[in-house]
Amino acid sequence: MRITMKNMKKILTFAALLSFFCACNKEVAPEDNTPSGEKQIITAIVNCPSKLSYSENTPGGGAGISSVWSDGDTFYAIQDGSTVVTFSLISGAGSTSAIFEAEAEGVTAATEWVAVLGKNASVHGTEIHCGYTGQNGKASGLDKVNYVKATGTGITPAFDFANGEKLSYIVRLKLPAGIKCIEYTSPATGKVTSSGASYFYAKGENDPYSNIPTSTITLSSVSSAGDIAYIAVPAVNHNSKLTTYNNNKQYGNMKTGVIVTLLNNTSAEATLSNGSVIDSDLSSKGGQVGTWDMTGMTLIARPRPADAIEVVTTDAVTEDGASNYIFDLTGTDTFWAPFNVGASTPEGKGTYYGWGEISTPEERGRSGYDFPGYSLRGQPSGASTNYYNYISVYAAVETPSLASRYNTIRGGRYDVARVKWGSAWRMPGYIEAYATWKKASWTTVNGQGGLSYGGVFLPGYNARKGTDEYQPKGWDQACIWSADQFQRNQGGVDYDSAYIVGSTDGHGSADWWRKGMKREWGLQIRPILASSTISVSYRAK
Repeated sequence: MRITMKNMKKILTFAALLSFFCACNKEVAPEDNTPSGEKQIITAIVNCPSKLSYSENTPGGGAGISSVWSDGDTFYAIQDGSTVVTFSLISGAGSTSAIFEAEAEGVTAATEWVAVLGKNASVHGTEIHCGYTGQNGKASGLDKVNYVKATGTGITPAFDFANGEKLSYIVRLKLPAGIKCIEYTSPATGKVTSSGASYFYAKGENDPYSNIPTSTITLSSVSSAGDIAYIAVPAVNHNSKLTTYNNNKQYGNMKTGVIVTLLNNTSAEATLSNGSVIDSDLSSKGGQVGTWDMTGMTLIARPRPADAIEVVTTDAVTEDGASNYIFDLTGTDTFWAPFNVGASTPEGKGTYYGWGEISTPEERGRSGYDFPGYSLRGQPSGASTNYYNYISVYAAVETPSLASRYNTIRGGRYDVARVKWGSAWRMPGYIEAYATWKKASWTTVNGQGGLSYGGVFLPGYNARKGTDEYQPKGWDQACIWSADQFQRNQGGVDYDSAYIVGSTDGHGSADWWRKGMKREWGLQIRPILASSTISVSYRAK
């Protein structure tokens, strides 16, 4: 069969073959006489995708990103829903229409093909997965992740990617001055089967949200204001809720979104950063390009990972009053940031945030820290019930019997330390924070009182409730948000509060560790390294 097809190529010129396919209204396939079980050479005519526009979320208008076939181009195609084969270019490089070839078995005139174009696609059994990691931020690299699905039939299928289903959306980032690196998450991966395209979240359907892969784009030079970088993302609703999985991994109404963090240096050396979350509905915008203008973003101080202060607990043991367990925290190894988010010195108080929020009320046009202005409220303004969106997932350190009580946002889109400072940092879990601050003592640094332990200083301050300073115990104290929720019930809805860790008397240890505070109230954030480890054992009372 190979000899026959090669001889045909000598007889039919490339132009004649194109004319043949273009002139036919219906496919005319040669008779297949290949004995069963032997390889066949399948020849296909393939059109390039149509160009992507630079316009703002709408097709057409202006010069765009177009492509032609190149030597070495390949794509995957699913044959009759059961086998994935590779098609490789054999002629037509430099044009928008070319001839590709593949080896397959059992192909007939009735064979149905589902093909996926995109160099980062990978084969998983009978599925083709579309990954979005490893981009370079340049328009020239978009062919790797600009996925298009097309169909064909028979022994000589025609795949028209120019009019196929576009699976990617191109984010055109306008950068502020001073950017050297861009970190981004890939919150959804395309999964193409013989029946169509769908998406799953994180690295796999059962992985926690904090395990979503993060990629880093390092620019060739530090950006000037208005410089452009490109990131392709799945054309899905990035503000939609995760599917619920009751498997101690992923649960509830946590939304997806693409975390984008801008840094002034490489990830290991950056001293300034800031970030945001892209959470638009892009499900109807495949093949389009939209601009996210970040030129007005102000970079904030961010410690290098090497600046983290290691605290190893040796005898931190505590009793959970809400269960029949005692937590033994010996061996918890936590690396603390030297200052708060929004500060630049250990004694600096930094920025106040509601729990799970990555912006302040003022940044959202509000005047204070209250429920009507809370961005994760779950009810429209004026609603009588204080309903709170359920955005946490099971904490990885918990045993199954405790998992229903302790949930976390650490490492995800609701973790302000992760978003603002990048993937090296995250909010602490309440166990990690308590293990450090349980033995802290009150001291003063540069005129600022606060808690100190293991070389880490946590400045004392008041919380923010509405537009007022809030002193829960009537005196100054030091306390921070943890990443973990505190289970309560209000109007039949749980999780209106989250754990804080701090002192209750302004001069003692952190014995207020398991108290819950309303999520809309403002507290400061002291991050830890994402690589910090938790060593917790449980025993009955």
